[in-house]
Amino acid sequence: MEPSVRNVACLHNDASDETEKVCEWCRSIINYQPNKGWNIHLLPSEHEQTIALFGGPKIPSQQRWRNLLRNLQHSRYIGWAQLEHRSTDPIDILPCSEEEWVGLADTVREGNALSVEQELWLQQGVTFVDGSVLRQFQDTWFLNDVSLRSLSREVVMPVLADRKKRCGWNIPGILLGLNACAPMNNEVFGAEVPLFQQHRIRHPMIRSHYRPLASMLVWLSSQLQLDRTVRETPESHLPMMAWAHDIQRRLFMEQQNNLFDVFSNALAHHPPGLFEAYQMPWMLAWQSLEDTNRHPRTMNWAVQPTTRRLNFRVRSRNGKTRLIRVPSKPDAWALMISLALSPLNSEAGKLLLALQHNWSVPYLEPTPPSGPLLKSLEFCHQIMNGLHENVHLERATALVFGQLGHAYEIKVGRGQHGAPYSIKHVNGLNGDQKSTICIHSGHYVHNVPLGDTMGGVLLSMVNDVKAAENIQSLEEILLSSPPFGFPSEPKQPWLATLNQGALRDIRRWHGAYDENHWFREAQQLPVSDERNEDLHGSMPGFMRWRNRRRFGGRIQRGNAHWHDRFKASFDASGTFPYGEFVAEWRTTVREFVPSNNEFQGEFFGRRMERMMRRYHQVMPHRRGDDLHEQGDVRDGERRWCEVFARVWEVLMMQPLGSYIHVPRRQGNVLSVEHTGLRVTLRNALERTFVGQIARLLGYVTNGENETHRTYIRRDHPRPDARLRLTDLLRTTQERQGIRGAPPRWWNYVDVCAPPHEMGDVRWELQVDLTDNPRRHLEGHNINAQNLDWGLRNYIG
Repeated sequence: MEPSVRNVACLHNDASDETEKVCEWCRSIINYQPNKGWNIHLLPSEHEQTIALFGGPKIPSQQRWRNLLRNLQHSRYIGWAQLEHRSTDPIDILPCSEEEWVGLADTVREGNALSVEQELWLQQGVTFVDGSVLRQFQDTWFLNDVSLRSLSREVVMPVLADRKKRCGWNIPGILLGLNACAPMNNEVFGAEVPLFQQHRIRHPMIRSHYRPLASMLVWLSSQLQLDRTVRETPESHLPMMAWAHDIQRRLFMEQQNNLFDVFSNALAHHPPGLFEAYQMPWMLAWQSLEDTNRHPRTMNWAVQPTTRRLNFRVRSRNGKTRLIRVPSKPDAWALMISLALSPLNSEAGKLLLALQHNWSVPYLEPTPPSGPLLKSLEFCHQIMNGLHENVHLERATALVFGQLGHAYEIKVGRGQHGAPYSIKHVNGLNGDQKSTICIHSGHYVHNVPLGDTMGGVLLSMVNDVKAAENIQSLEEILLSSPPFGFPSEPKQPWLATLNQGALRDIRRWHGAYDENHWFREAQQLPVSDERNEDLHGSMPGFMRWRNRRRFGGRIQRGNAHWHDRFKASFDASGTFPYGEFVAEWRTTVREFVPSNNEFQGEFFGRRMERMMRRYHQVMPHRRGDDLHEQGDVRDGERRWCEVFARVWEVLMMQPLGSYIHVPRRQGNVLSVEHTGLRVTLRNALERTFVGQIARLLGYVTNGENETHRTYIRRDHPRPDARLRLTDLLRTTQERQGIRGAPPRWWNYVDVCAPPHEMGDVRWELQVDLTDNPRRHLEGHNINAQNLDWGLRNYIG
C-alpha cells in the first residue's frame, strides 16, 4: 500500500502520534536561511577554537595577526616553509650590493620609476641557495622558467630586500605557492580563450569547492616544472610534468566554463603516485580527503594577490566580503598558502573558513524556531493531509499532481526570482527530464512564515489550471505538455479519464481546435493529410506537421517508457499506474542535508553549466589530434613524453633480428615483436618519427605491403643516436607549436647496446595504447565515478 502523507511521522502533523521527531520536510523549512553570500558548515566549537587563535574581532588587526602567527608558528601550516637553520639567508647571489638592493625596494615602495640600472638588476635576478633564479621581465616574475604572473614588485620586494624577514625561509617555495592562490585572476588564463567560449552573461566564476583544487593543480604543475630545472628529478616524476602542463592549459585557458568534466577527467587520468610526490600539508590533506555532500559557499578566492599587496578575503557585517591586508612576512604567507591550497572540508580548510567568517564579525549561534513558524508547519501539514490524494511526501520533497495529471516536484530552497522554494515540472525520473518553472512574483515577504508559503504553493500546484490564469510560465506548461504518462497526441478515451471541468476550462480559455495544443478535439481537424497536399498550398501545414512531431517527440522521448506502461495499464484495466510512478519516484529522492541550499533552484547556472558541458563535448577546443578525456596518457604532451618514450625504450630493448610493423595508413596500429605494446599512429608526423628513431637504433626496412612497413634490427644504435633524438623531438615540438612545455627528451631513456635476448619488461611496456573509448588508465580502474580519497563527492 502506498504510504499516505497523512501517515508522516512528525511532531507538527496532527494526524500523527509522534511526540518528538520532526520530519525532513519541516526541518527543511526550519533550516532555510534566505541569506546570500556566506554559507559554511562549522560547529560552534570549531568557530570558538579559531577565534581563540587570533583573539576575536574586537582587538586591532595587527594584534590579531600576531596572535594567530604566534599560536601556529610550530604547526605544519608554517613549518613547511622554514629552512633547516633559521639563520640561513635563502638568497645566495644578489645582482648588486645589499645597500643598492634595499634602495631598489624603497623605490618600489614609494612608487617611483626605476632607473635603467635598477631594471637591469631585476632582469639579472637573484640566485637562491637551491639554485633557482628569480628574474623580472616586462613586469612579470619568472622563477627559472616558471611564470609568477600573480605577483607584482610591490608584493615581492618588501620581503626579498629585508634580510631579517627572509632569513630562515624557503622564499622560492613561498612565491610559487602565492602564485597559485588565485590562479583564475592571472591574465594568462583569459588571454588566449577564444571569444565564443567566453561567458557572455556574467563574469566566469568558479564554485567554492573547486577553487582549492584549481590552486593545488596549478601549484603542482609549477612545482614539477621548477624541480626539473633545479635538481635531479626522479624518473617517476617525469610523466607528471607532461600531465601537469596539459591540465594547467586545458583547465584554465581553454575550458574554464566546463569545470565539472575537466576536473573529473583530469583526476581520473592522473599518473600513478602524483599526489604522493610531495609531502606538503595541503597535499597530505588531499590524500586523506573524506567524502562530503555539504559544500560551503564562499565569495571568490580566499587569498588574492593584487598590484600593491596580498589580500585576505573575510566576511563583512552585511554578509558580503571585504579584503584585508596580509602582513608582508614569510610566516603569514606560508600560513595563507597552506590554508588556501587545502580542500575546504579538511582541517586546514575549516580553519580557513572559520578565519574568514569570524575575522571581522563573530558567528551567530542558530536560534530556535519562532512560535509563528511552528504554527505554520502545522498549517502546512493540515493542507497536505486535506490533499493527500494529490500530494506525496518523501524526505524533504513533495510530488504534486495537478488537476489534469501534470506532475510537479516541490522542495524548499533558493529558487528563481528570490523564491524560497523550487518547483520542477516532471516528465520523467532522470534529472534532464525535469524542467524548473517559477510561480513567484519576485517579492519575498519575510514576515510570512515559510510554512504558510509552502502550503500556498501546494494548493496552487494542485489547482494548476486555475492558477495558470495568472501565471504565464505555468500556463505554457499546461498548453505544451500533456499529463504525465500521456502521449503527445492523446486520443479521446484517454482525455475522457481527465477532470472534465478543468479540461473544459482550459479549452474555453485557449481554444479547443488549436493544432498546437495536446488537448485539441481531434475529430474536428481537417480530414486531408497535410503531407500529401500540393507543395505550394500546404507548406505551412507541412511545417506544422513536421515541427509537431520533431519537437513534440523530443519532449516526450524521455517519457516513452512511462507512456508504454500507462498504455498497457489503460488497455487492461482502464486506469493509469500513478501508484507505480510514485513508488519509483520515492527511490530517486535524496536525503535532506541541513544548510545545503547552495545548488537548489540555481536553474540558470545549472542550465548554463549543462549547456556548456554538451557544447564542449561537440567542440573540444584542445589539440586537434586529442581524442580522449583530459589528462589521458594517449593525448597532449603525455603522448609524446610517455607513449612514444615507451616506443623508444621497447625498440632499444629488442635484440638483433627483432622486427616492428609500422602502419602506412593514418589511424592504423604500430606493433612490436616481443611485447604487447600497441600504439595508434594518427598522422604522417608520427609515422615519420617512429621510422626515424627505428633507424637511429639500428633497424632497417625489410619489406612492405599495402597496410604496413616492416623494420628488422640489424645493427647497434648509431653513436649519435641520443643527440639525433633530441633534435627530432625539438623539431617536432616546434612544428606542433607547443610553448611553455618541458622538453620532451627528458623522458626518454639513454641509449644502450642491444641485448642478446629479450628479458623481462615492466608492465607499462605491455599496455595496449591504441585509440579506443575507455575510461581507465593503463589497467588501473581509476575513473571519475570511482575516485579515491573522497574526490568524487568533493567535486560534486
